[in-house]
Amino acid sequence: MPSSIRAVRGALFVRPLVVALVACVTSAGAQTAPSKVRVASSGTHTLVVSPDGTVLCQGRNQHGVCAASAVETFVATLSPVPGMPKARAVAVPDATTSVALGEDGKVYVWGENPFGLFGGTDRGPTYVRAVPTAVPGISGATDVVAMVHAGAALKSDGTVWMWGEDQQGIMGAGTVTLSGQNGRPQYTPARVAGLDGVVQIACGSNYMLALKADGTVWSWGANKYGQLGMGDTERRGRPTNIPGLSGVTRIYADGALSAARQGDGAWVVWGAAPSASLIAEEPPPVLIPTGLPGVLRDATELANGVAQFRDGTVRTWGSNSFGSLGTGRGVDASVIPSRATIVRTLSGIVQVWSGNSRSLALKSDGTLYVWGPSGSNDVASYRVPVALGTFRLEPRVP
Repeated sequence: MPSSIRAVRGALFVRPLVVALVACVTSAGAQTAPSKVRVASSGTHTLVVSPDGTVLCQGRNQHGVCAASAVETFVATLSPVPGMPKARAVAVPDATTSVALGEDGKVYVWGENPFGLFGGTDRGPTYVRAVPTAVPGISGATDVVAMVHAGAALKSDGTVWMWGEDQQGIMGAGTVTLSGQNGRPQYTPARVAGLDGVVQIACGSNYMLALKADGTVWSWGANKYGQLGMGDTERRGRPTNIPGLSGVTRIYADGALSAARQGDGAWVVWGAAPSASLIAEEPPPVLIPTGLPGVLRDATELANGVAQFRDGTVRTWGSNSFGSLGTGRGVDASVIPSRATIVRTLSGIVQVWSGNSRSLALKSDGTLYVWGPSGSNDVASYRVPVALGTFRLEPRVP
């Protein structure tokens, strides 16, 4: 089976290029930038919400994820998504599906629909929709995340609603299946019982994190790598408070990596997370929230394989099979997390994002850079950061 080596914030894992361990990032999980630019990405396509709310897309147009003509298999430049209203956030569950939260509080989905992300009473009349379509039963949403098997929306009243397929307990309804087993269909959004006062949600591969207003973090779903933060690898079918975490101001999840930023600005991580361990094909998971290792401990913004620092510099770690390091080094290059390498062509960076093997960084002058797979049919890579677009940023509040 073709595979790529990719850092999952602890050491390097061997895994397929397009698998379930993909980005699940939104305006919250992708860490909303002060500029009001939002970004979410798979390994082959990227969604961007510009400051005026326009949703843009660049990359491979599988199943119409950029909502372009079916004949157009690759969208080379950031282009508006036809039929998508102004938005607040975007999410990318995988390379064949796109999700956006409209300014109207509705959740829109387009692309492929194998597990019920279109919502409704089933998987829809077809598996593919090129036009952004609102999920029935969701309104008043303030945040959205999505993974291969499920979508989740945070409503203005602090409740969390989910739909899709209940794999490994992801719906929070108490049912837990084994990895690879089909989950119970839940195509109509339903509230996650016993969870309220939520201010942010994040998700990885079939698991969820929720941050409450009191600074506590709750988790449920898959837990093979300890990504639930409970000190074990047991799946959980209902939201459970992560012991020892309090005063948290932001959460992040991607693949099997979980992270939380504390009140002092320092990040703690767990699951398939950065650690001081040497590179290994299958390193031991980090079972409880633990501080970042080495040079990463001073990171102010964090994504999977990329971190931004107070001085505007960016460091990356993992393998460079698809140009993921952004340094122009060869495909055999790799960097352990504790010694993350600086991307010398970037400066003045205020925000970073990642999705599978793609990474992005926003500069203070409004330039958005991307590196990793280009998404083109020739499987080319951006081995150093290239400008994807430029935005007029809002002034930062002192």
